[in-house]
Amino acid sequence: MNKIFGLLALATVSLAALVGCNEQKSSETAAKTVPATGNSPAVETAATPNGSKSVIVFYSQTGTTRSVADEFAKLTGSAEIELKLVNPYPSTYDSTIARTRAERENKSWPALETAKLDLAAYDTVYLGYPIMFGTFAPPIYTFLDSNDLSGKVVVPFCTYGSGGRKASAREVAELEPNANVVLSYGVAHNRVEKGTANVAEEVSAFLADMRAGKTDAMLVGGFSESRAMTAEDSAVFAAATKDYAYLNLKPVVVSTQVVAGLNYMFACKMKAFGGAEETVQVKIFKPLPNQGEPQLISVDKQGL
Repeated sequence: MNKIFGLLALATVSLAALVGCNEQKSSETAAKTVPATGNSPAVETAATPNGSKSVIVFYSQTGTTRSVADEFAKLTGSAEIELKLVNPYPSTYDSTIARTRAERENKSWPALETAKLDLAAYDTVYLGYPIMFGTFAPPIYTFLDSNDLSGKVVVPFCTYGSGGRKASAREVAELEPNANVVLSYGVAHNRVEKGTANVAEEVSAFLADMRAGKTDAMLVGGFSESRAMTAEDSAVFAAATKDYAYLNLKPVVVSTQVVAGLNYMFACKMKAFGGAEETVQVKIFKPLPNQGEPQLISVDKQGL
Protein backbone atom coordinates (compact mmCIF):
# COMPACT_ATOMS: atom_id res chain seq x y z
CA MET A 1 0.00 0.00 0.00
CA ASN A 2 2.84 2.43 0.88
CA LYS A 3 4.30 1.88 -2.56
CA ILE A 4 1.03 2.84 -4.19
CA PHE A 5 0.70 5.95 -2.04
CA GLY A 6 4.22 7.09 -2.88
CA LEU A 7 3.62 6.59 -6.59
CA LEU A 8 0.22 8.25 -6.63
CA ALA A 9 1.91 11.32 -5.19
CA LEU A 10 3.45 11.85 -8.58
CA ALA A 11 0.03 12.42 -10.14
CA THR A 12 -1.47 14.69 -7.47
CA VAL A 13 1.32 16.98 -6.33
CA SER A 14 4.69 18.08 -7.61
CA LEU A 15 7.10 15.27 -6.81
CA ALA A 16 9.92 15.96 -4.44
CA ALA A 17 11.85 13.09 -3.87
CA LEU A 18 11.05 4.50 7.87
CA VAL A 19 9.19 -2.20 14.10
CA GLY A 20 8.70 -4.25 16.77
CA CYS A 21 9.57 -4.04 20.49
CA ASN A 22 13.19 -5.16 20.28
CA GLU A 23 14.72 -2.16 22.05
CA GLN A 24 18.44 -2.38 22.55
CA LYS A 25 19.98 0.26 24.80
CA SER A 26 23.70 0.90 24.45
CA SER A 27 25.92 0.89 27.49
CA GLU A 28 26.28 4.64 27.02
CA THR A 29 22.52 5.21 27.39
CA ALA A 30 20.95 6.19 30.69
CA ALA A 31 17.16 5.83 30.72
CA LYS A 32 14.44 6.79 33.14
CA THR A 33 10.66 6.70 33.05
CA VAL A 34 8.79 9.94 32.48
CA PRO A 35 5.37 9.90 34.16
CA ALA A 36 2.31 10.40 32.00
CA THR A 37 0.88 13.90 31.94
CA GLY A 38 -2.79 14.33 31.06
CA ASN A 39 -3.41 12.20 27.99
CA SER A 40 0.28 11.70 27.37
CA PRO A 41 1.72 8.20 27.77
CA ALA A 42 4.60 7.34 30.07
CA VAL A 43 7.74 6.95 28.01
CA GLU A 44 11.41 6.56 28.66
CA THR A 45 13.87 9.40 28.52
CA ALA A 46 16.99 8.23 26.72
CA ALA A 47 20.26 10.10 26.98
CA THR A 48 22.29 9.76 23.80
CA PRO A 49 26.11 9.54 23.94
CA ASN A 50 26.47 13.28 23.24
CA GLY A 51 24.32 14.10 26.27
CA SER A 52 21.13 15.11 24.47
CA LYS A 53 17.84 13.39 25.18
CA SER A 54 15.97 11.99 22.21
CA VAL A 55 12.71 10.26 21.37
CA ILE A 56 11.37 8.60 18.23
CA VAL A 57 7.80 9.53 17.31
CA PHE A 58 6.39 7.69 14.30
CA TYR A 59 3.29 6.61 12.43
CA SER A 60 3.35 3.32 10.52
CA GLN A 61 0.47 1.94 8.49
CA THR A 62 1.87 -1.40 7.33
CA GLY A 63 4.82 -1.90 9.72
CA THR A 64 7.58 -0.87 7.33
CA THR A 65 8.10 2.52 8.95
CA ARG A 66 8.02 0.81 12.36
CA SER A 67 10.91 -1.44 11.34
CA VAL A 68 12.98 1.59 10.39
CA ALA A 69 12.01 3.37 13.62
CA ASP A 70 13.34 0.35 15.53
CA GLU A 71 16.71 0.72 13.81
CA PHE A 72 16.85 4.35 14.86
CA ALA A 73 15.97 3.30 18.43
CA LYS A 74 18.72 0.66 18.52
CA LEU A 75 21.34 3.03 17.18
CA THR A 76 20.43 6.10 19.24
CA GLY A 77 19.18 4.50 22.46
CA SER A 78 15.97 6.51 22.10
CA ALA A 79 12.51 5.68 23.40
CA GLU A 80 9.78 5.09 20.81
CA ILE A 81 6.25 6.47 20.69
CA GLU A 82 3.98 5.09 17.98
CA LEU A 83 1.15 7.32 16.84
CA LYS A 84 -2.07 5.29 16.47
CA LEU A 85 -5.31 6.32 14.80
CA VAL A 86 -8.61 6.24 16.65
CA ASN A 87 -10.15 5.08 13.38
CA PRO A 88 -7.49 3.16 11.41
CA TYR A 89 -7.39 3.42 7.64
CA PRO A 90 -9.40 0.76 5.76
CA SER A 91 -7.63 -2.35 4.56
CA THR A 92 -8.85 -1.88 0.99
CA TYR A 93 -6.91 0.27 -1.44
CA ASP A 94 -9.78 2.27 -2.96
CA SER A 95 -11.31 3.12 0.42
CA THR A 96 -7.99 4.23 1.84
CA ILE A 97 -7.25 6.39 -1.19
CA ALA A 98 -10.66 8.01 -0.98
CA ARG A 99 -10.29 8.75 2.73
CA THR A 100 -6.77 10.16 2.59
CA ARG A 101 -7.63 12.26 -0.45
CA ALA A 102 -10.62 13.71 1.38
CA GLU A 103 -8.50 14.40 4.47
CA ARG A 104 -5.99 16.32 2.40
CA GLU A 105 -8.54 18.25 0.36
CA ASN A 106 -10.55 19.26 3.47
CA LYS A 107 -7.56 19.51 5.81
CA SER A 108 -9.54 17.31 8.21
CA TRP A 109 -6.73 15.40 9.84
CA PRO A 110 -7.46 12.04 11.51
CA ALA A 111 -7.79 11.74 15.30
CA LEU A 112 -4.97 10.04 17.20
CA GLU A 113 -5.43 7.90 20.31
CA THR A 114 -2.92 10.23 21.96
CA ALA A 115 -2.25 13.43 20.05
CA LYS A 116 -0.69 15.62 22.74
CA LEU A 117 2.57 14.15 24.01
CA ASP A 118 4.74 15.22 26.93
CA LEU A 119 7.96 15.95 25.07
CA ALA A 120 9.43 18.42 27.55
CA ALA A 121 12.25 16.04 28.53
CA TYR A 122 13.51 15.72 24.96
CA ASP A 123 15.62 18.05 22.90
CA THR A 124 15.73 15.83 19.79
CA VAL A 125 12.68 14.31 18.09
CA TYR A 126 13.12 11.71 15.34
CA LEU A 127 9.90 11.95 13.35
CA GLY A 128 9.00 8.98 11.15
CA TYR A 129 6.21 8.42 8.66
CA PRO A 130 5.25 6.83 5.32
CA ILE A 131 4.85 9.10 2.31
CA MET A 132 1.28 9.56 1.08
CA PHE A 133 0.43 11.87 -1.78
CA GLY A 134 3.94 13.30 -1.97
CA THR A 135 4.44 14.22 1.70
CA PHE A 136 4.05 12.78 5.20
CA ALA A 137 0.93 10.78 6.02
CA PRO A 138 -2.07 12.77 7.40
CA PRO A 139 -1.61 11.57 11.03
CA ILE A 140 1.58 13.62 11.18
CA TYR A 141 -0.45 16.79 10.61
CA THR A 142 -2.47 15.88 13.73
CA PHE A 143 0.72 15.36 15.73
CA LEU A 144 2.26 18.64 14.57
CA ASP A 145 -0.96 20.54 15.22
CA SER A 146 -1.06 19.15 18.77
CA ASN A 147 2.58 19.58 19.78
CA ASP A 148 4.96 22.54 19.79
CA LEU A 149 8.45 21.46 18.72
CA SER A 150 9.98 24.93 19.12
CA GLY A 151 13.63 24.80 20.17
CA LYS A 152 13.97 21.10 19.45
CA VAL A 153 16.08 19.36 16.85
CA VAL A 154 13.74 17.48 14.51
CA VAL A 155 15.10 14.61 12.38
CA PRO A 156 12.56 13.44 9.79
CA PHE A 157 12.71 9.92 8.37
CA CYS A 158 10.35 8.20 5.97
CA THR A 159 9.49 5.22 3.79
CA TYR A 160 8.18 5.82 0.30
CA GLY A 161 7.23 4.25 -3.00
CA SER A 162 9.42 6.41 -5.20
CA GLY A 163 10.08 9.71 -3.41
CA GLY A 164 8.85 12.46 -1.12
CA ARG A 165 11.69 12.64 1.43
CA LYS A 166 12.80 16.16 0.64
CA ALA A 167 9.30 17.55 0.15
CA SER A 168 8.04 16.11 3.45
CA ALA A 169 11.05 17.36 5.43
CA ARG A 170 10.62 20.78 3.90
CA GLU A 171 6.95 20.82 4.97
CA VAL A 172 7.90 19.81 8.54
CA ALA A 173 10.26 22.80 8.60
CA GLU A 174 7.51 25.09 7.30
CA LEU A 175 5.02 23.93 9.94
CA GLU A 176 7.60 24.06 12.76
CA PRO A 177 9.52 27.28 11.96
CA ASN A 178 11.01 27.52 15.45
CA ALA A 179 12.42 23.98 15.41
CA ASN A 180 15.78 23.02 13.93
CA VAL A 181 14.76 20.58 11.18
CA VAL A 182 17.95 18.89 10.00
CA LEU A 183 18.97 16.32 7.39
CA SER A 184 16.27 13.73 6.66
CA TYR A 185 16.51 10.00 5.90
CA GLY A 186 14.36 8.05 3.49
CA VAL A 187 14.23 4.53 2.10
CA ALA A 188 12.03 2.92 -0.53
CA HIS A 189 9.67 0.57 1.27
CA ASN A 190 10.14 -2.23 -1.27
CA ARG A 191 13.89 -2.22 -0.49
CA VAL A 192 13.02 -2.76 3.19
CA GLU A 193 10.42 -5.43 2.49
CA LYS A 194 12.58 -7.34 0.00
CA GLY A 195 15.67 -7.08 2.22
CA THR A 196 17.73 -5.37 -0.48
CA ALA A 197 18.41 -2.41 1.84
CA ASN A 198 20.72 -2.80 4.83
CA VAL A 199 18.70 -0.35 6.91
CA ALA A 200 20.99 -0.63 9.96
CA GLU A 201 24.02 0.36 7.88
CA GLU A 202 22.15 3.11 6.08
CA VAL A 203 20.76 4.62 9.28
CA SER A 204 24.17 4.43 10.94
CA ALA A 205 25.76 6.29 8.05
CA PHE A 206 22.90 8.79 8.01
CA LEU A 207 23.30 9.51 11.74
CA ALA A 208 27.00 10.16 11.22
CA ASP A 209 26.22 12.63 8.44
CA MET A 210 23.45 14.29 10.43
CA ARG A 211 25.60 14.70 13.55
CA ALA A 212 28.36 16.17 11.39
CA GLY A 213 25.92 18.83 10.26
CA LYS A 214 25.84 17.75 6.65
CA THR A 215 23.12 18.88 4.27
CA ASP A 216 21.63 17.37 1.12
CA ALA A 217 23.66 19.79 -0.97
CA MET A 218 26.89 18.62 0.67
CA LEU A 219 26.03 14.94 0.12
CA VAL A 220 25.45 15.36 -3.62
CA GLY A 221 29.19 15.76 -4.09
CA GLY A 222 31.16 13.01 -5.74
CA PHE A 223 29.00 12.59 -8.85
CA SER A 224 30.61 12.98 -12.22
CA GLU A 225 29.61 15.66 -14.71
CA SER A 226 26.42 14.88 -16.61
CA ARG A 227 27.00 13.06 -19.89
CA ALA A 228 25.18 11.37 -22.71
CA MET A 229 23.92 7.89 -21.90
CA THR A 230 25.63 4.74 -23.09
CA ALA A 231 23.97 1.43 -23.89
CA GLU A 232 25.05 0.14 -20.47
CA ASP A 233 23.48 3.16 -18.73
CA SER A 234 20.24 2.54 -20.61
CA ALA A 235 20.24 -1.12 -19.58
CA VAL A 236 20.71 -0.18 -15.89
CA PHE A 237 17.90 2.37 -16.11
CA ALA A 238 15.55 -0.12 -17.78
CA ALA A 239 16.26 -2.82 -15.18
CA ALA A 240 15.70 -0.49 -12.21
CA THR A 241 12.53 1.13 -13.54
CA LYS A 242 10.78 -1.89 -15.06
CA ASP A 243 8.05 -1.77 -12.38
CA TYR A 244 7.47 1.96 -12.86
CA ALA A 245 6.47 2.11 -16.52
CA TYR A 246 3.37 4.19 -15.70
CA LEU A 247 5.64 7.08 -14.61
CA ASN A 248 6.65 7.53 -18.25
CA LEU A 249 10.25 8.34 -17.40
CA LYS A 250 12.48 9.34 -20.28
CA PRO A 251 16.16 9.64 -19.30
CA VAL A 252 18.11 12.44 -20.94
CA VAL A 253 21.58 12.54 -19.36
CA VAL A 254 23.33 10.72 -16.50
CA SER A 255 26.04 11.23 -13.89
CA THR A 256 27.62 8.55 -11.72
CA GLN A 257 29.27 8.14 -8.32
CA VAL A 258 31.53 5.25 -7.36
CA VAL A 259 30.60 3.71 -4.00
CA ALA A 260 30.46 0.01 -3.04
CA GLY A 261 28.88 -0.40 -6.44
CA LEU A 262 27.74 2.54 -8.57
CA ASN A 263 25.20 5.30 -7.99
CA TYR A 264 23.49 6.74 -11.05
CA MET A 265 21.69 10.07 -11.22
CA PHE A 266 19.53 10.28 -14.32
CA ALA A 267 17.98 13.58 -15.40
CA CYS A 268 14.59 12.56 -16.82
CA LYS A 269 11.41 13.92 -18.27
CA MET A 270 8.39 12.49 -16.49
CA LYS A 271 4.71 12.62 -17.39
CA ALA A 272 2.95 10.43 -14.86
CA PHE A 273 -0.74 9.49 -14.95
CA GLY A 274 -1.42 12.02 -17.69
CA GLY A 275 -0.14 14.92 -15.61
CA ALA A 276 2.05 17.78 -16.75
CA GLU A 277 5.58 16.98 -17.84
CA GLU A 278 8.20 17.54 -15.13
CA THR A 279 11.96 17.31 -14.98
CA VAL A 280 13.02 14.89 -12.28
CA GLN A 281 16.18 13.28 -10.95
CA VAL A 282 16.08 9.50 -10.74
CA LYS A 283 18.64 7.92 -8.43
CA ILE A 284 19.55 4.29 -9.07
CA PHE A 285 22.03 2.06 -7.27
CA LYS A 286 23.82 -0.73 -9.09
CA PRO A 287 25.45 -3.23 -6.69
CA LEU A 288 28.81 -4.83 -7.32
CA PRO A 289 28.80 -7.78 -9.76
CA ASN A 290 26.86 -10.83 -8.56
CA GLN A 291 25.42 -8.87 -5.61
CA GLY A 292 21.99 -8.04 -6.96
CA GLU A 293 20.04 -6.11 -9.56
CA PRO A 294 19.96 -2.32 -10.04
CA GLN A 295 17.54 -0.64 -7.62
CA LEU A 296 15.53 2.55 -8.02
CA ILE A 297 16.31 4.61 -4.90
CA SER A 298 14.29 7.78 -5.41
CA VAL A 299 12.62 10.13 -7.84
CA ASP A 300 13.00 13.81 -6.96
CA LYS A 301 11.81 16.97 -8.61
CA GLN A 302 14.90 18.63 -10.01
CA GLY A 303 16.38 21.35 -7.87
CA LEU A 304 14.75 20.21 -4.58
